[in-house]
Amino acid sequence: MKIRPSLRLYFFISVVLLGSVMAIGFSLLSVNYFINGLDKGIIGVMIDIAKTTDVKEGQPVDVIGFNVASRWQDTPEIIQQQFVSPPTEANQLQKLKEQSSIFSIPENIYFVVLVNTPTGEQRFVSKVMLEKNRMAHPGAKDPKNRLYWAIFTALIAIAVFTFALVMIMQKIAKPIESLKNWAKSLNQEKIKKSPPDFSYNELNVLAALIQSSLTSAHQGLEREQRFLSYASHELRTPISVIRSNVELLQRLSEKSPLSDKQQLTLERIQRAGLTMSDLTDTLLWLSRNDDQDVALTPINLYAKINLLCDELRYLLNDKSVTVDIQGAEYSLQVDVTACHIVLSNLIRNAYQHTQYGQVQITQQGSRVTIINRNDNTDSATPRQAAPANQVALGYGLGLQLSEKIIKRHGWFYEIADVKGQYQVTVDFAFTQKH
Repeated sequence: MKIRPSLRLYFFISVVLLGSVMAIGFSLLSVNYFINGLDKGIIGVMIDIAKTTDVKEGQPVDVIGFNVASRWQDTPEIIQQQFVSPPTEANQLQKLKEQSSIFSIPENIYFVVLVNTPTGEQRFVSKVMLEKNRMAHPGAKDPKNRLYWAIFTALIAIAVFTFALVMIMQKIAKPIESLKNWAKSLNQEKIKKSPPDFSYNELNVLAALIQSSLTSAHQGLEREQRFLSYASHELRTPISVIRSNVELLQRLSEKSPLSDKQQLTLERIQRAGLTMSDLTDTLLWLSRNDDQDVALTPINLYAKINLLCDELRYLLNDKSVTVDIQGAEYSLQVDVTACHIVLSNLIRNAYQHTQYGQVQITQQGSRVTIINRNDNTDSATPRQAAPANQVALGYGLGLQLSEKIIKRHGWFYEIADVKGQYQVTVDFAFTQKH
């Protein structure tokens, strides 16, 4: 399963990393400036001492911890050991330090510089800073302690920065959470009210856009439902007139027989009227409000199946299709209109999409299974079974409308299409838990 990134976590980690990198960068820059400042300060002292101290060959002089010699051979032996060759450029500080790692304080530091006096003489000024001497100095602190204190101070600073960032994020995230919860809780009633204040202008604008978009979508849905309702109501009258007149013509034909072509035309009109009547009832039912109470009425499911099969048998005219109905008398409380629409559409689809073979309808209690077998279908090429509650494309609008009705009632529903056998199972007594 793909883990989706969290915007809050991404922002938090990014800011913490950015703050830490900036803190470390500025700390290193400060340390560099501090060391360069010390180097410039010490070389300035060494140059002043060289210019104001009188030194003779073979007689170096110590002045406030600095050694001044006129020859390289007169410098301290430890300086000659650390520096392979004497400095050649005047007023350029040469420095060596001994430290275990870049994060530790140097144990020993060696300085030497070549200075030309105003009279043209050379002076070698050197200074040695040993750790043992620093530790022996009264009041000197252990460098390790200073390092630990620096790390501790840095951790405290990062903790304070993180805490401040968390507080700022909470102040920003709380209105965003409120916006999310408000948008999630919107319904037909709340969408008509003005959105609450989310503290920030950008969030208020976003809330207004969400409300405007949902209002437009809701209005479009209402217009669609009204159109379906009005159209269905208006179509029922002409359809009833068509079916009534067809029945009248059939009665008149008993007294004055029609020709074969006239009888065929009359049957076509009758079938079209029945199809339009079923589709109109389906659309009218779907346009109803979901919250509307449904009256449950007892129905004989087996008798209903036989009645619908007889009414829709005209769909099998001129087809080599047999119908096998198996079941027993069974009565249950159900929404009669919805049950009629579902059964009618499922049987209609089975009849329409079976050209050669058999349609088998099995009723066991409240469960009905419809299987249509096309003998001319290559059974060696199986098709993948469709999951439950998934629309099977290519099997008509009636099946898709039936699935919506089944989903609205929470009835059990399962479809499969394997090896040329298309199977639909619906249980009118089974209620799914939502």
